[in-house]
Amino acid sequence: MRSLQMIFGLSTLLMAFILVTATTPPRPTTTKRSIITLAPRICPLPAICARNSPRVCGRTPAGDCQRFNNICDLMLANRRKEPAGVRHTRDLDCKDVRGVGAANRRPCYQQCPRRPVVCKRSPPAQHICVRSRDKKQCKVLSNNCQLRNQNCHSRPRNNWRRTDKRRCGERQLGDKPEECQKLPHTGTRRTTTRRTTTRRTTTTARSA
Repeated sequence: MRSLQMIFGLSTLLMAFILVTATTPPRPTTTKRSIITLAPRICPLPAICARNSPRVCGRTPAGDCQRFNNICDLMLANRRKEPAGVRHTRDLDCKDVRGVGAANRRPCYQQCPRRPVVCKRSPPAQHICVRSRDKKQCKVLSNNCQLRNQNCHSRPRNNWRRTDKRRCGERQLGDKPEECQKLPHTGTRRTTTRRTTTRRTTTTARSA
């Protein structure tokens, strides 16, 4: 009886071992092909600008374009939000921009359509003042869309540019062009004081 019990116990252990080995998955073998080497991450280098770096054109979300001395100045203006949302764009968009800086900011260049565009009217607070190319006459327009129609389909072409709203004075939309108002001078005059040095000459009288 004891021998039968031992045989029965050994057989159950053998069956359990076979079941365990059959259910456990084999260990993966690592080969040269299975090992993946990750390349080091390459960080983009910051822009480096020099004195001879080319000028670039920046575009604002409002559709105005401005020239910058280099790409570094444009990136700095974007971080400082001066103006907000300015992005690098093609140089053709700055075709009507004459100089560098915010004072020379103009609407971005667009090719003229074959026919005038139907423009939406803007509220009086958003009207713009434009000045002729010879800087003598000024008038009020509704928006940049109307300015584009004037430059594309009136004679002479490209005769009007945006300017300070104070140059239009009390003019309203629809008035004829008149002489531009002069802006007050904000600069302070420098006063130079000249120092006069007087030399004193002492004469010693010789005793006779």
